[in-house]
Amino acid sequence: MTARDESPPSQSLLDGNVATSQPWHVADVVLRGRRRWARHLWWLSLVAGAAGAAFVWLATPHAREIQTAWELVAKLLAFACLCVAIAFFPWVSPRLQWLLYIPFVFFTGYLVPRISWFYYGDGARAQGDSFYTHLYLLLYPAIVLTVAAAYRIGGGSPGRCLKIMATGVLILFSGFLDIMWFVANPVEIPEVIDAPHINLFTGGPISFGATILFALAHVPIIVGINLLPLDRWIARLLGAGELTPVR
Repeated sequence: MTARDESPPSQSLLDGNVATSQPWHVADVVLRGRRRWARHLWWLSLVAGAAGAAFVWLATPHAREIQTAWELVAKLLAFACLCVAIAFFPWVSPRLQWLLYIPFVFFTGYLVPRISWFYYGDGARAQGDSFYTHLYLLLYPAIVLTVAAAYRIGGGSPGRCLKIMATGVLILFSGFLDIMWFVANPVEIPEVIDAPHINLFTGGPISFGATILFALAHVPIIVGINLLPLDRWIARLLGAGELTPVR
């Protein structure tokens, strides 16, 4: 056996990714976990996330304004459970690409027709809160989850998958969208921006310039999250141990 056969795996393997172009084959970190609950975490989180989403949809008002803090907590908790379900899905394989057809059916079978109706039916003004709910509380999170699911099924590691979803959420809540709404559309720049998710931190509407600073303040947070060694922490949490590549 030559020294070339004993070369260590690449860093992508150490992060838990499945290599298909190399002679090394490494079981996914979730499947390598020695904790009894490791392989069950994904479906337990999926059940919890689905139940939480159903509760939010059926038991909380479909309104733009955040009435109480627990409503936001319930929405974020349900979303977090769905994120965990995707990140810890154990059977990573490009052959499972058919699972991604499910969100496409949801998009084209309900969400896109429903959102387009608010425009073509001129119902956005009459049902503004419902329009907001479908656009920002359903469409955007669904896009984030779909992108993360595609990455995970294609061989992405759980840690990097969580980083994708966390970054997507932070970009939305950073105020970047609220700024760009006035930049991308033919409207005047306002003196103040009244965004419910920003008001929770600032106590009320803030100036357009302050909103820009608010958004920029999220940049180091996003960078910090993406630099975290989540895959190493996850491997330790699941009891996966050190990576032992096999031929």
